[in-house]
Amino acid sequence: MTFTEALDIQLARLRTRYARTPLPRFFAWWGHELALLLPVRWRALLAERADALLLDVAGRELCVWRQSTQGCSELGRVNLDDSAEAQKAAFARLRGALEAPDLRRFYCIDGARTLHRVLSLPAAAEDNLRQVLAFEMDRQTPFKADQVYFDYAVAPHAAADRNLHVELTVVPRAQLDAELAAIAGSAPMLDGVDCWAGVRGGARLGLNLLPTEHRYARKNLRLRLNLALGAAAVVLLVTCMQLWLDNRASALTAMQADVARAQNDAKQVSQLRKTLQDTIDGANFLSRKKHDTPLMVNLLEDLTQRLPDDTYLERLNVDDKDKIELQGLSDDASKLIGLLNKSELLANPSVQGTIQPDPRTKKDRFNITLDFRAIADAQAAAAKAATAAKGGTHAPGR
Repeated sequence: MTFTEALDIQLARLRTRYARTPLPRFFAWWGHELALLLPVRWRALLAERADALLLDVAGRELCVWRQSTQGCSELGRVNLDDSAEAQKAAFARLRGALEAPDLRRFYCIDGARTLHRVLSLPAAAEDNLRQVLAFEMDRQTPFKADQVYFDYAVAPHAAADRNLHVELTVVPRAQLDAELAAIAGSAPMLDGVDCWAGVRGGARLGLNLLPTEHRYARKNLRLRLNLALGAAAVVLLVTCMQLWLDNRASALTAMQADVARAQNDAKQVSQLRKTLQDTIDGANFLSRKKHDTPLMVNLLEDLTQRLPDDTYLERLNVDDKDKIELQGLSDDASKLIGLLNKSELLANPSVQGTIQPDPRTKKDRFNITLDFRAIADAQAAAAKAATAAKGGTHAPGR
């Protein structure tokens, strides 16, 4: 089996499987609906061309018929008794009178000369139907496969059907070869052999009894055009997809650059805000410190008013946390806490350690710590608020 024959078999299998699907009917309907939207002239240009030259023999003359969408009409005749050159010249004149001289040429015979059988075959044989019919030829007809030319038509059926109804048409090979040899001088290149559908000069059945190797090898320009258009469509599709991906990548790069600039601007704004806040805090530190811390003069005045005359201080210390420490001597140090509690400037007086008598002065030596009342009240308020917040958080748990 040659490569061409194997390719034809595979293509036939694909066409058969495709024909069993609903797609052909859908595309036919869709194409018809779209064609109705076009102007009449455009529809005529895009319509499937059914033009062909039909040949048959009447006596010693070769009759040439013109088949078109309007019907079939006789174009002329060629005398088979003339020389081969004269026959070719006469046939060429008939073809030259046509607008499209290179029409397909079919030799038509009377359907009564063929053997017509209707066969029922398993659906699995559809992929290799020609080979199956050749194998079954001697069982279904009086001839062997190498003695006849045959063609077939499969009746419409559903994809789920188990059997095929095949209309087989057979003609003896020797008889047809003799007829074709008689007209070879005038029309040596035939696209096929068909049968008249009814009367002579009417329509043809649409079969092709001529073997593939004997048919005129035409260049399928329509197939080439379709392949070129398909390739162009694929190239355009790939190009559009690549352009789309490039545009997306460019947009993503630009977006990332904008985000990076926005992040950099946000960092700069945050840094400037922090610098401004630090500057404001530094500028307000001294004034806030002065406002929050009582004057030492007020502290000395308040202590002078609270402490009795029998008390004097050896040491007065105010640390950086505004904690006040008093060290000194007094005749009765225990009463100092009560006196200091009455102060509107000072708060939380407490004795550190124990009060010890001084042997030299016969007085009590004391060490008392205090807080400024404004600072203490602020701390107390903050502690109270924290306790309230903590209690509010755990309230549902209780």
